[in-house]
Amino acid sequence: MTRTQSEGSEDHLMQLALTQEETEILRDLLDAYLPELKREVARTERHSLRHALVQRQDLVERLLEQLSTMAP
Repeated sequence: MTRTQSEGSEDHLMQLALTQEETEILRDLLDAYLPELKREVARTERHSLRHALVQRQDLVERLLEQLSTMAP
């Protein structure tokens, strides 16, 4: 399950059903995206944008953690 936040600041839970192939593709996409996101966080000076990018980085890392617990 992944926790998302809407504009009204309410938390919502969403379940996503993926095939094994889709899970592997999503994991690969997130693995490829994370290093660039980390570089962007490091380069960003504007606090509000940096904060949003750090939140995105945290989400990607949590998703990868959840995906890693699934069978390969």
